[in-house]
Amino acid sequence: MYNIYSNIVFIVKQKKKPYYDSAAITGMEPKLYFKTEKRKILIKNARNYKNFKLDKNGFEFYKYNFNITKNKINENIEVYKNKLSKYLKKKIPFKEIVFFDFTSRSNSKNGAYNDDGQRQPAVRAHVDYTITSGIKRAKDILSKNRYNKLIKDKRRIIQINVWRPLSDVVLSSPLAFADASSIEQADLIATDQHFPDRVGEIYHLAYNSYQQWYWLPKMSSNEFLIFKGWDSSNDKGLVKFTPHTSFNLAKQNVIKNPRESIEARAFLIL
Repeated sequence: MYNIYSNIVFIVKQKKKPYYDSAAITGMEPKLYFKTEKRKILIKNARNYKNFKLDKNGFEFYKYNFNITKNKINENIEVYKNKLSKYLKKKIPFKEIVFFDFTSRSNSKNGAYNDDGQRQPAVRAHVDYTITSGIKRAKDILSKNRYNKLIKDKRRIIQINVWRPLSDVVLSSPLAFADASSIEQADLIATDQHFPDRVGEIYHLAYNSYQQWYWLPKMSSNEFLIFKGWDSSNDKGLVKFTPHTSFNLAKQNVIKNPRESIEARAFLIL
């Protein structure tokens, strides 16, 4: 039930390193300097399966009554951070969690307001960090000295995204996420992400028939998805990167049922 076929946008492999101007530069839609392609993909209902694990599949999902509205999150992000921290602590054995970014998205005409520009759902299969930029971001957030000490002490650092709807139920532009264990490293294409004051790096995903995709039909504001964006561990048995993207549902009505969501980025220190 609720297994569907839909188009997902992938990068086309090319000789030169791809790049794009971010929403922070354009004010809305990123401007791409590389080719993409659409592929009709089977996206399976994740609710029909059990035992998805962050280290094995790259994601987990939970149901929890946050009892915190969109306006309350915007008014006091600290309340939201505390609620997330306490709940995640019950599920993942981390010693410390460091939040560093909160991004709102909407597929309404004007997108969702953020300090660095209006944001709409990302429409290409991607991962927010690469092997290189994950380390750089960890050093920026935790400090270079602390990062180096943690690694020297053989501590593990994981970057996660916590994604949840702000609208009651997602009826348009839901999130698709790949089983990270089905992703080949060669299909993760490092892409420069241009900001007004710096250049970041993310992965875009090239298509491979072995890839396995999932979604959560009619995801509610009392549910949230955790997925991995980077991991300091070199253990080959652990996945590092979880591609994800929004996709369109057949006959979705964006005007009547706009998607509103918030994603929190954090580093877990184990």
